[in-house]
Amino acid sequence: MKSKVICILFSFVMMMGIFTPIFQNVSGPNISSGGTSSLADSPWPMFRQNPSHTGYGPYDTSSNSGQLRWAFNVGHLIQSSPTINTDGTIYFGSYDDKLYAVNPNGTEKWNFLTDYDVTSSPAISYDGTIYVSSEDGKLYAINPDGTEKWYFATGFYNMGWSSPAIGSDGTIYIGARDNKLYAIYPNGIQKWNFETGDWLDSSPAIGSDGTIYIGSYDGKLYAINPDGTERWNFPTGGYVRSSPTISPNGTIYVGSHDHKIYAINPDGTEKWSIITGQSIISSPALGPDGTIYIGSSDGKLYSINQDGSEKWSFSTNTDITSSPAIGMDGTIYVGCWDQKLYAINPDGTEKWSFITNGYLESSPTIGSDGTIYIGSWDGNLYAIGPLLPILANIDIDPDTLNLKSKGRWITCYIDIPGYDVNNIDISTIMLEDSIPADWGDVQGTTLMVKFERSEVEDYIGAPQDAIELWVTGEFYDGTQFEGSDTIRVICPP
Repeated sequence: MKSKVICILFSFVMMMGIFTPIFQNVSGPNISSGGTSSLADSPWPMFRQNPSHTGYGPYDTSSNSGQLRWAFNVGHLIQSSPTINTDGTIYFGSYDDKLYAVNPNGTEKWNFLTDYDVTSSPAISYDGTIYVSSEDGKLYAINPDGTEKWYFATGFYNMGWSSPAIGSDGTIYIGARDNKLYAIYPNGIQKWNFETGDWLDSSPAIGSDGTIYIGSYDGKLYAINPDGTERWNFPTGGYVRSSPTISPNGTIYVGSHDHKIYAINPDGTEKWSIITGQSIISSPALGPDGTIYIGSSDGKLYSINQDGSEKWSFSTNTDITSSPAIGMDGTIYVGCWDQKLYAINPDGTEKWSFITNGYLESSPTIGSDGTIYIGSWDGNLYAIGPLLPILANIDIDPDTLNLKSKGRWITCYIDIPGYDVNNIDISTIMLEDSIPADWGDVQGTTLMVKFERSEVEDYIGAPQDAIELWVTGEFYDGTQFEGSDTIRVICPP
């Protein structure tokens, strides 16, 4: 109700012609004709991973079996799709009006407070600046330490769900509910704006030639030149909240409220369209082989060949408004209103599903280690497998290894607080991934194992003041552990 009242008030103000976009707290160079900033070279620096919005993450997720690594709770629903920085920091917004920065281990790094809900996905510049819009009508530029760099206010209080995109020259593009696409210099000054016939909740995608594509509630997909002039518009039969995806050959894919998925040629003519059973809010993802994946409110994820023929469809229990993401191994990940994150094989069969306690409108993102991140209406950001090995306490005896001694064994004591070492499979224990444990015995809460001394000495090779030796292994249920100890190696005359 608060949002609706404020939106009506500001709509009236705009009609009176007394409200214009402003920027505040501007810092950085005085840029008059462009900038030098560009998108961060990180695992997932913006909504849909890249300026073309393909949703493809070039990381192997084949070892991800759908196990929970951690969950970070903010106490308010999360619709924002997370992004990932070069150091592994995860950024996302929440309905508690904040942008969060979360460390790779699931602990909070910082949070940044805006004046209203943060529903859009952040974008990260090469210099670490984070750009995110809020439903307070502002685009924020935030320093890597969580402090405000500047903000740009649009002509409407409710900014909407559009997520920013960063062009190769550093220009930031963002849609707003004052019906405009904004182009903003990296110092927060407006470059230009382009007006459509209705709200812009779609997120802009950027072609290789700099053309910006965005959908509007006026039912059209717009192609806009880098100077802010219209190249063409393509009318659909319903509003376009779906964000466009651009293929390497220039074909643009987008969904519409008219239940259709469209393929549009670079000149703005229709290539083909297929109809689903309901409206489409989900944005398309594009596999390396050109296959298009998109969800529909009819509860299906569609796999479509480049010629517009259906390859397969995967049925869930209810609406799919989340946008799919694709791993390098071909697995497709998508959230659903049945509260599940689905992992789907390239042939359309289910690989696994992960159950949350809330709707999943957020789109999944993929980390460089194959972890899948997604926000839920239950207030959690989830990090989903592959699980990291448990850290074990390792004590190698002797502390000083004499290469001239004639003993047969190197002894290793393994202790893992909170875990029963009786459940460790001794046959999996390795020193430096190359020397297997010969035998072992449980002594209270500690597992003692023996390694052939000659093999360890051959691996070490020569005297060293300090060498760190790693020991790895698995429990019978497949849970992995690892740990290390540092010893001294001597060889007296």
